Amino acid sequence: MGAVDVLVNYELRRVLAKKRILVLVAAVFLTEAGLYLVISRLPPSLLGPVSPYVWVLGVLAPTLGLLQVTSLMAGSTVFSDEYEAGTSDFWLTRPVSRTEYYIGKALGGLALILCIVSAYIAFSVGIAWFVFGPQNRLDLLLTSFPASVASALPFYAIGLAFSEVLRRGMMATILSGLTFFGSYIFESYANAVATFSNDRALLELTQFLPTWGSVRITTDVLVQGLSGSGLSPTGILALLTGLSGRSSTSLMLLNVIAYTAIALLVAWLRLRTGDVSRRAL
Repeated sequence: MGAVDVLVNYELRRVLAKKRILVLVAAVFLTEAGLYLVISRLPPSLLGPVSPYVWVLGVLAPTLGLLQVTSLMAGSTVFSDEYEAGTSDFWLTRPVSRTEYYIGKALGGLALILCIVSAYIAFSVGIAWFVFGPQNRLDLLLTSFPASVASALPFYAIGLAFSEVLRRGMMATILSGLTFFGSYIFESYANAVATFSNDRALLELTQFLPTWGSVRITTDVLVQGLSGSGLSPTGILALLTGLSGRSSTSLMLLNVIAYTAIALLVAWLRLRTGDVSRRAL
């Protein structure tokens, strides 16, 4: 087993041992269960036409914010915990290069995200099938799964960058959280103002925010997949179309890639050029 494999396994076990990460993961599943409980209380006249597609809401719900928060929390501990515990010296005095150390740690956190997304999607489909009967268009999982992973990447990478730059877990968590919530709140207000004032420039400005692509990309993929399913305009399709904003998927993907790549590059440059035996703050 190579150094990268060892580090990936180590990082995955380390993150899973963090109570705050486990609490957020539990919150994801509780959100799924609560969502289906609420939907099951709808009148049959409203629920009937959309019941075969209820799984879509379960897949979508965490990507509207909870998955991003979980991801940034995981990313914020990737490097900072090693500096605070003094174990970064241990790893880098072994026959492990900084490149291997960086890749192994980053991939370990990414493996956690893949596990979380896989688990809550399986849970969502299973509960929807059990409560509401057979579900349709499950082929869309082939695109909604990678879209859900993509929605988590920018804030995982942002948390990871703060983790390496600041080398303090709490500070990294706070600043990456402020980045998410600040962007989310600004975008929400900007969309509301732009809608009332018909300000296209303000809508275009929101496309440069880190939440713009992250929060919308899964919804947009599902909208495109369900557009030929014959759902009524007042059903799930109308809800998803409103959430996605009818924007270009390619632009959303570009937004996700750009923020992820920039944050990962910042973290790598800091690790590559910094003194790993010292904390920044």
